[in-house]
Amino acid sequence: MITVTDLTMNFGGQTLFTDVNLRFDPGKRYGIVGANGSGKSTLLRILAEQEPPSKGD
Repeated sequence: MITVTDLTMNFGGQTLFTDVNLRFDPGKRYGIVGANGSGKSTLLRILAEQEPPSKGD
């Protein structure tokens, strides 16, 4: 299981997301949907520990 708590990410003076809380359960499929530049790839890089968040675990 992957758990995200109070995740915030600021990038280039813009806030991509604030205080996000998620839980990904094993064996389930999830999709991440959003407009271009909304932070989808950044969220995945944070989950893969390739980029640190501005705040949160």
